[in-house]
Amino acid sequence: MALRNRTALTNIVNQENVKNLKSSVTTIPGKTKRAALGEIGNKVNTLRGVEPIDRTSLLTKDSKKITVSKQIIKTSEKGIEKLPIQIVKPVKKITVSYENNVVSLPPKEVQSFSSDLLAVEDIDEEDKGNPSLVSIYSNDIYGYLRTLENMFPISKGYLDGQEVTPKMRSVLIDWLVEVHQQFHLMQETLYLTVATIDRFLQAFRSIDRKRLQLVGVTAMFIASKYEEMYSPDVNDFVYITDNAYSRIEILQMEMLIVKTLDYSFGRPLPLHFLRRYSKAGKALPIHHTMAKYFLEQSLVHYEMCHYPPSLIAAAAIYLAFLIIDNNDEDEHKIVWTNTLAHYSTYSKDDVFPVVRETASIIVNADKIKYQAVRKKYAQSKCMKISTRPELKSATIFAISTTDNKAI
Repeated sequence: MALRNRTALTNIVNQENVKNLKSSVTTIPGKTKRAALGEIGNKVNTLRGVEPIDRTSLLTKDSKKITVSKQIIKTSEKGIEKLPIQIVKPVKKITVSYENNVVSLPPKEVQSFSSDLLAVEDIDEEDKGNPSLVSIYSNDIYGYLRTLENMFPISKGYLDGQEVTPKMRSVLIDWLVEVHQQFHLMQETLYLTVATIDRFLQAFRSIDRKRLQLVGVTAMFIASKYEEMYSPDVNDFVYITDNAYSRIEILQMEMLIVKTLDYSFGRPLPLHFLRRYSKAGKALPIHHTMAKYFLEQSLVHYEMCHYPPSLIAAAAIYLAFLIIDNNDEDEHKIVWTNTLAHYSTYSKDDVFPVVRETASIIVNADKIKYQAVRKKYAQSKCMKISTRPELKSATIFAISTTDNKAI
């Protein structure tokens, strides 16, 4: 009898605990559900020179900025002393060892955040309250990405002596841009596809022209698995090639590419660095989208593939700032600010040669037969960037033909 009463009492206590637990759970007003992990450098301004906002405003017109109410901020900061200003350390020389070679990153003499006159803005200051952006590790993460891009370089002229020619590569990439649109894949998938093709063709030099398209669709198949949440089926890639290759051939080429690259697909993409530079330069959506147009045009052209992703991204945002802000003399004088130089680790003199090559490509974009990227960015969802008059201005023509350093 006593045991029976004890069991009943225990059940009553458990029920009360459950009720108390449910009543203690409250929702914070103004908060919306978001992904567990945010992107490190994903904030870009809508007004250049104003505080940064969420990068999603670049892609969607009706995006909403997630804010924390003042009441919550006061409650969380109660009894806590004000933290000192974070000092951004200048970039130091990094030495990377892999296999039998040693790759050294040259030191960049850039002003630090503690400078009085030429101060470098701490672009991660606004993100300290957002744990998903891990702002305390942002500089270390991008430093590691620069290390990776030096571990997996693409040599200049790597197609020399091969049956595959630069023209064949350009035709392939131009077609893959259309395939990428048809499958509605993420931007990163296209960049990783091109990087995989270049790295594989550089390492495996016996690919003939008949198997080049097979390499292209297989590289996109691998990149889709790496980047997409739901990647296209292998049969979709068989269909897109009009049954020129079988399912077995694609799977066999997949194994060959993966083994040749030693299962390493972590080479950073220009898009990763572009987002960081857009944040550092307080880019408008028009700047960011135009820089993406420059990057995708560079993917098609063989003469650009040997540049490090961080340098191509720096050149793209530099050119976007230069041609759009040219009418404003004050903006023109500070195109490449100390903040941009610090976070990119490149000076104006480092970036301008690549800017000149990019400008030459853009000037002749409507004269070549590779039109997939140009047609893509003529759509309204890409802000019709490829049709803007700035791309035909006297400024970009002057940049494409000059041999002088940047102003």
